[in-house]
Amino acid sequence: MHAKSKLQRKVKTAALSAAMAASAIAAPLTSMPTMTASAGDTDNYAKLLQYSMYFYDANMCGSHVAEKSGMTWRGNCHTSDSVDGGFHDAGDHAIFGLPQGYTASTLGWGYYEFKESYDSLGLTDHYRTIADYFATFFKNSTKLNGDSVSSFCYQLGDGNVDHSYWNAPEAQEQQQGAQKEYWTNSTASDIAAEYAAALALNYINFGNEEDLKYAKALLSYATRVNSIATDGPTGFYGSDDYKDDVAWAAGWLYLATKDNSYLNLMNQTLPTYIGWVHCWNNVTLGAHIVKAHITGDWSTVNSYISGKVNSTNNSYYFQDEWGSCRYNTAMQQCALAATKNSSADYSAWCKYQMTYILGQNPANKCFVVGFTDNSAKYPHHRAASGFTNWDEFNNSNGTCPNGHVLVGALVGGPTDQGGSYVDSVKDYKANEVACDYNAALSGAAAGLYSIYKTGSTVTSIEGVKPFTLNPGGETTTTTTTTTTTTTTTTTTTTTTTTTTTTTEPATTTTTTTTTQPPVQASRYGDVDCNGLIEINDIVLLSRYIAEDTTIPNPPTEQGLANANCVRDNNIDSGDITAISRYLAHLIQESELGQ
Repeated sequence: MHAKSKLQRKVKTAALSAAMAASAIAAPLTSMPTMTASAGDTDNYAKLLQYSMYFYDANMCGSHVAEKSGMTWRGNCHTSDSVDGGFHDAGDHAIFGLPQGYTASTLGWGYYEFKESYDSLGLTDHYRTIADYFATFFKNSTKLNGDSVSSFCYQLGDGNVDHSYWNAPEAQEQQQGAQKEYWTNSTASDIAAEYAAALALNYINFGNEEDLKYAKALLSYATRVNSIATDGPTGFYGSDDYKDDVAWAAGWLYLATKDNSYLNLMNQTLPTYIGWVHCWNNVTLGAHIVKAHITGDWSTVNSYISGKVNSTNNSYYFQDEWGSCRYNTAMQQCALAATKNSSADYSAWCKYQMTYILGQNPANKCFVVGFTDNSAKYPHHRAASGFTNWDEFNNSNGTCPNGHVLVGALVGGPTDQGGSYVDSVKDYKANEVACDYNAALSGAAAGLYSIYKTGSTVTSIEGVKPFTLNPGGETTTTTTTTTTTTTTTTTTTTTTTTTTTTTEPATTTTTTTTTQPPVQASRYGDVDCNGLIEINDIVLLSRYIAEDTTIPNPPTEQGLANANCVRDNNIDSGDITAISRYLAHLIQESELGQ
């Protein structure tokens, strides 16, 4: 296992990341903006689907966050991990494999069921960015020997170490070092199967053959080792069993391949007793729904769902005090899938439940952050809180006056059947947010929109980068990849922009080269020439490299000379890294410019 050094990547996205990271860590934050919406938003399912996906932009991890995330306030983080990418689990920054796989597969299932909602609203492009980011992480986590898994990483970050830290994720690696990595070749069937299910769904939804290859290998591994992961997840996401996960993955792989061996495996491992709503630790109900898709027999699914619906008619469906909204929306997604594919009709029940979640409840609170003027404002989330240490968190009154809006995040919600709720960053039962919370929120929103067709998307969201929606089924995806080609005399950075439609992508290429400034440095690192080396120099240099035309006082010729901290004939992200290392006390000032 070798850590991949990201320090010498000379790409524009790294520059953007450093600028955003610097701003998040040190620059004064503005007051949290108020995002208002009308009371009619309790049935604005178009906007709900749109907003629900931005939580994943806020929780992206790795060296491509600045490029891929839609949030203006997030940058690259944890870039020394040998497994790049993934999504922070919740309000913390560890990546736990079981909820990671559950989230990706449940999001994929929601798109599989209600694809038309995404397409007609122009949201498929955004969803695919998230889905592919998950898929790439799962593949990066898996080492293959031929078609077999030789080992795979099922967790990044020690939960206890991670929880001792409260600050932006962009600063964590400087303070705590690289995250602990959990690799295995003899356990974690539960997690391997969830990864397999997510990759199989991504293949079904978008047709990437590599996703299918890894899905097959991971499920084969899961059935070979037949044991759950304990080292790492225990105390956070301990699994009760792996057979439900295997059945879930086998069902999707059967639909992807029509290979009867997967159908047989599903039937062999699928628990007959459901017992709990679809969730990270029990996907039995979801697996029964996949089986119903295959067989056409929805009786088992409807028997379970109807019992829950009938017992909570005209009342909030409350499964547990910890994150009750996630279980509620998960039941909605299951019920809406059954409504679509069987003779049952739970649409009115789901509409009632979502109306409750979106604000018509005893607390008069919308449990989706940033969605309406009465939305929850203070989720338990490090990156969004604006706090830079535990003392600031502990000394707060539960509010985050200098935080960011965690757009679209579903908070835990009511902590009892009566609707008790406190909007406080300190309340991790009512105001925790997590990847698995939002997974079924997206699916439920898409399902409700497919039935009621109410609401509309918005064209701009505060705190979100500018975006373009392309309704109607065809989506346009613009991604940027960067390579560095070196000859004996010149270093050239090439940026390739690819537009993806239903046909082969068209590609255009532009090349830019930045040369060394002609004057001599007065003090390496002092980009703004104020005589000091500080975080503002990183921000200014980052904006310059990113070709930000709105800089009020761009670097002077002398400032650019001072910026050339690695003296490689380029002003680029390597110089940002050098200054960052000096400010983090990892190198001496005398090492700048050497």
